Amino acid sequence: MSLDESHAAGRSGASEPFLWLLYRYLWPFACFRDVTRGRRLERQMNYRYNREMRVHLPAFAIRWAFLTALCFGVGIALGSLPAPAVLTAVAFTTGVWGLAVSVIVLTVWFWLSRFPELY
Repeated sequence: MSLDESHAAGRSGASEPFLWLLYRYLWPFACFRDVTRGRRLERQMNYRYNREMRVHLPAFAIRWAFLTALCFGVGIALGSLPAPAVLTAVAFTTGVWGLAVSVIVLTVWFWLSRFPELY
């Protein structure tokens, strides 16, 4: 089943696969439109749509900040245990990636809040 089919199945009342729900819960950029393609009017409409959707970005940033704190906490806990160093490194690396996503989400939110019209 492709992503489009599973998305359509979710709208019809059937339960969506867990990974698809997790993707939609964590990844905010699937909710936004590309403003670099199309004619000028299409780009303007996509930018306005993105500005309307910006209200959801702080929630995504909080989710990623929580995941970052969780990964760093696991890394600290693993560092104090006789666990393999690779597990500790994976926990901290994942935490840094989560922090990067959180900063990007907040940057996009500030950008969309600050610049009302791009065109």
